[in-house]
Amino acid sequence: MRPQRPVALAAIALACSAFAACAAQADALAKNATELRDLLRGPATAATLTPIKTEGWCGPQGCFVDADELRIDRDKGGFARAEGGQRLQVVEHKAPGGDALPDLDWTPTDAYRVMAGGQRWGSCLEFSHAGVGKSGTFQRWISVVLVPFNGAAPGATAHRFVGYWTGCDSLVSGATAGTLTLRVVERSEPKAGKPLRLVAYQCSARGCEGQVDRRTVSGEPGNAQDGTLTIGQP
Repeated sequence: MRPQRPVALAAIALACSAFAACAAQADALAKNATELRDLLRGPATAATLTPIKTEGWCGPQGCFVDADELRIDRDKGGFARAEGGQRLQVVEHKAPGGDALPDLDWTPTDAYRVMAGGQRWGSCLEFSHAGVGKSGTFQRWISVVLVPFNGAAPGATAHRFVGYWTGCDSLVSGATAGTLTLRVVERSEPKAGKPLRLVAYQCSARGCEGQVDRRTVSGEPGNAQDGTLTIGQP
């Protein structure tokens, strides 16, 4: 029997290797926002967030919300620098050819100062919005707005994303200094075979660029009671 021992060991090693490979390629389940956030962040370093206390007020020109250096126009919509009143351009990121993003509720549910590399990177705000999934257990689609800073002040552009179970705490360090990554599960373009896609947005003071992740995303966010998503392999 001894001469067969190396063969047996080799067979066991091969089986273990195959099992490990299968395990490494297994689909991942995200049953809630925390699990999806941790799955998409992976081993990357999370950005440092400090809550901002927002203040709503009304005056002769309308009603606004102040969030540190930003002023949000609740009546007309839009963002401006709190000092100087310079309005920011809002860039909406979505799949090409997809429907317009739903209208925002212009009072943020949360707002944060974002730090990266020991320096102020910008601000991140979370909003609810009109449309399917606005209330109850189906409120899983969140609008995240990033405002990268140019030096010590907000830049000229705010970037909006609508993601499933996405929040500011999904921000992680990017590939280069001054860049943060936001991975978002969003609606696919109409002609795509799958209704959902995963996009990694690289954002800096120069703007945000998205790269579609090859992993597949499946689930029924609009109908499923538990909202579970499955993230497949490329």
